[in-house]
Amino acid sequence: MDIYINNNKYQALDDETIIQVADRHDIHIPRFCYHKRLSIVASCRMCLVEVEGAKYPQPACSTIVRDGMKVNTVGSVTEDAQKSTMEFLLINHPLDCPVCDQAGECELQDISLDHGDYKSNYKEIKRTVIDKDIGNLVTTEMTRCIHCSRCVRFGEEVAGIKELGMTGRGEETKIETFVNQSLTSELSGNVIDLCPVGALNNNLYKYSARTWDLKQISSISSNDCLGSNIYYHTYKNEIKRTVPKENEQINLSWLADSDRFGHEGIESEERILSPFVRSENKLIQSDLETLNQAVSQKMQEYTSSTTAVMSAQSSCEEMYLFQKILRESGIPNIDHRSKECDFGYQDYYPIIPSFDIKLSEIEFMENIILVNVNISKEFPILSVYLRNAVKQNSTNIISLSAYEYLENFDISHSETLSPKELEKYFTTTSNNILSNINKDKKNLIIMGPSTTYLKNYTNITNNISRYAKSINSKLSLLGDQCNTSGAWAMGVVPHRLPGGIEIAEFKNTAYLSSYPKNDLLIIYNLEPEYDFSNDTEIIDRLKNSKFNVFFSSYMTDSINKYADVVYPLAVQQESHGSYINTNKQLQVFNQVISPRGQSKNGLEILLGLSKRLGINIDDEQISKDINEILSKMNIKSNYILIDTIEMTNEKNTLEKIIIRSSNSNNPTLRRCKSLLTTHDNDDFMSIPNSMKINSESKITINESENSFKIKANIKVHDKPDNTILVKMNGRYAQKIGSYNTSVDLS
Repeated sequence: MDIYINNNKYQALDDETIIQVADRHDIHIPRFCYHKRLSIVASCRMCLVEVEGAKYPQPACSTIVRDGMKVNTVGSVTEDAQKSTMEFLLINHPLDCPVCDQAGECELQDISLDHGDYKSNYKEIKRTVIDKDIGNLVTTEMTRCIHCSRCVRFGEEVAGIKELGMTGRGEETKIETFVNQSLTSELSGNVIDLCPVGALNNNLYKYSARTWDLKQISSISSNDCLGSNIYYHTYKNEIKRTVPKENEQINLSWLADSDRFGHEGIESEERILSPFVRSENKLIQSDLETLNQAVSQKMQEYTSSTTAVMSAQSSCEEMYLFQKILRESGIPNIDHRSKECDFGYQDYYPIIPSFDIKLSEIEFMENIILVNVNISKEFPILSVYLRNAVKQNSTNIISLSAYEYLENFDISHSETLSPKELEKYFTTTSNNILSNINKDKKNLIIMGPSTTYLKNYTNITNNISRYAKSINSKLSLLGDQCNTSGAWAMGVVPHRLPGGIEIAEFKNTAYLSSYPKNDLLIIYNLEPEYDFSNDTEIIDRLKNSKFNVFFSSYMTDSINKYADVVYPLAVQQESHGSYINTNKQLQVFNQVISPRGQSKNGLEILLGLSKRLGINIDDEQISKDINEILSKMNIKSNYILIDTIEMTNEKNTLEKIIIRSSNSNNPTLRRCKSLLTTHDNDDFMSIPNSMKINSESKITINESENSFKIKANIKVHDKPDNTILVKMNGRYAQKIGSYNTSVDLS
């Protein structure tokens, strides 16, 4: 249909509103309550426009267009209506722009200047509102609130948790929490962006810089495999805040709190700011040339007994060069799967793990099965898509996991299962909820990264793949780190070269193990206490090896105690490179701030080491090699179908599982105090109810040859039977042993 705006003809779609047509054609209409991703309430009235044939001005955000409609956004009728609305909104708004963090980017300031009057007819004393403490991430100045209700609608419609609401009437109207408690949603920080005034503020940014002084730099999230697009705002070489960069294929207009507030850890006192080498049993400051000389010598000396483990948070460029240096030095034992303990699946694994469909296609799925993943906590942006699928398509979502997770979208059926039960569940579908899944429907199975931690992961993934194939389901494998897909693509595994090319001697043979008896251990951007499937085992390896090399951004007790050489690794925000996200997209990120002290970009450090080893390569050649590798990759389905497999022994043993904590899943995040105290402040050990242990019991866990106590709250659960669940966050001050193992209690 055709409509006329300011006497110009434009095409419009059925059910579009005036403001949608105007926005599509860059015609300015002021607004406060309207947001393209939220429901329409037409409460602020700022978007009133003249519509031919209507007695009064109409709200552009809620008025549906009709063929031949004539709209005037600039005439005297429109201007008078908007000026009156502006005066009404400013009756109680304080004149504190000089101290407001929103000043300079405030929608109220801009619209007041363009559509307001220079004077007001109201002389009454302005009202004040007492602020409530809603947590460490978002602070309030609710006297400034103009009741647009964007934050309320966001909680209800996107985050799925109604934490903020509107109370009172008339001049007593307030936006507040119904109960005096902190915001808990992993998406809560988005209310800061949505607020058109300075009522809801970023606590880490508050009073630290002015908007017009900030420099904006585009980057990519380093905290999960979705690869949300973000902008960092910097001032004097410090990150002051993080905001979303809109991307219709990934994070839409939103950002997870781990991405928004995850830069806090960069300023940790534990940052390693210079190279270190061990001398007389102490780490002393050194230089990169000395380190390169020592490491190259040890690599030549211990070639056949070296193990190298690299974080999947590293860039593709770092990964490619890391494996190239090691392989050309005769060292094949390279891996990124530091938290895994079962590798029987590896010969049948896809070239890279990925999401089998585009995120935008999720809402068209009719059945979705979640396996051992808490989407709302681990992948908050993905929860937006799943919530939309339930709302728009009435998608049936089933959750099968080792712990009773709470989600911000409706779950039609959930079951709590032990790893053994989970393995069996997909082979006996006639007796469970899976028998109701129709293979003619659009089906999707999503496997969470914590599934890879389980000691029967091979069997679980085989059984799930076979079931997925039987119901024509897509299978999505969510990576544990932001560049897990990149680690597989770049060959940071012992049995494959970059591009997924198999190495003959590893085909159909037992896995070498990431930690055989070592003379030389090389650990890249991983912390032994937190990032390995068994912290006790890796620390024992460090004790017994002859030489330990660490590339690290932060100092930990084990690094300080066992490292012989420490390279000062810059964090992601101080580096540049690329990641492959779960949608198989190669995304480039830029350096945001200069590296602290003498720390350096990992690629720069590795180029220095490669030069010392006589490997002739540079940045440009690495980029060419990576592009060539990716262009040749033929990625098919994610099915992992194993030819011969033995079912897990059904022994009735007590099993311990560590619950994945996404907000402390990498070295920088686990140093973000504000984030952890808001979203991960509950350390606990949950015991099966059948064991009849009370919450005050002193419990010792006996695991292999080790005994240790976990200092945490004791809880009890009904399911799964014979399974102890442990939840820890941040930098826990105690050993927790293996992520998944058989144990005894005493």
